Amino acid sequence: MNAVSFLARDAADAVEQIHSRLGSDAVVLSVGQAPRSGLSRLWHRPQLEVLAAVPDPMPSPVPKSIEPTRDLEPADAGPTGLGGAWRSAGILHQLGLLPLYVDKVLDRARSSSGEVPPPSLLDEFSLVRSALASFWRPAARAANGSPSIHVFIGPPGSGKTTALCKWLTKSVLAEGRSARAWRLDGRAANFAGLLDVYGEILGVTVEREWRANQTLAGFDLGFLDLPGLDLQNAQAVEQSRARLNTIASAQVHLVLNAAYDVSVLLAQARAFSALPVNDVIFTHLDEEKRPAKLWNVVLGTNFTVRFLSGGQNIPGDFFSASADLLIPRQIRG
Repeated sequence: MNAVSFLARDAADAVEQIHSRLGSDAVVLSVGQAPRSGLSRLWHRPQLEVLAAVPDPMPSPVPKSIEPTRDLEPADAGPTGLGGAWRSAGILHQLGLLPLYVDKVLDRARSSSGEVPPPSLLDEFSLVRSALASFWRPAARAANGSPSIHVFIGPPGSGKTTALCKWLTKSVLAEGRSARAWRLDGRAANFAGLLDVYGEILGVTVEREWRANQTLAGFDLGFLDLPGLDLQNAQAVEQSRARLNTIASAQVHLVLNAAYDVSVLLAQARAFSALPVNDVIFTHLDEEKRPAKLWNVVLGTNFTVRFLSGGQNIPGDFFSASADLLIPRQIRG
């Protein structure tokens, strides 16, 4: 795609320029504050420097940033006896699925085809794809037209503030929506200054206190950043639960680092299930070579997956999650 740079007075001006020149299909690649030099910086209002482009048609619906990079052959085997005659069992295990969930997927595939797999490996892959997709739970959305309050929680190092800034930037610049943001403290201070920087760039007010009667009157969206939560601290967990219960109609997003080991991801997801979580956002997909392992969270918890995020660029790679995006290319047939 050919990227075009824009200088804009504010977010509204940036959106107008992008849509006027590139059309409604344009996406924002990056946003920053235009550099100024000399004495002009003393009296000229800061400008936004926005990079946008119209995406090229993609031959595949799966972004390259979350594609596995290693080809597997049917001969690749998992644990002895895994899947029996089903050749896809070893491939699923090699791609990152735990044996328990390989069996869970194949049990569903067998329910439609019988114990013996089809003679054709392509037909077997088709059954496995359908079985995987049948476990996918679409993320719930707020009712159209009603203001949405999005709260981001997660363990330290999960990348939740970056994910928040990506969503905020796309909402304000690409969609032209109005927003407010809050950076709240917990038992420890929330020093996530990245939100303050992007709030200033986007013209979004970032506040430090959430009032009990707080509303979004006059705004489309609200974004709340809570500090990383230490699950070993029972008081901190209880404080987070109490705070979340005071935020009416909030959508709570659990942010997890996809590059962590599967056992860590499952333990974190299950621990956070004690809180009123609506869905999961996976970050650091650019650092994970086997994104299919995220099916373990789909299969092993009751959470839905809302977004997939990769890299530190804002907004950068930030995709609405779907079963198709996580179906590994090795079994697409």
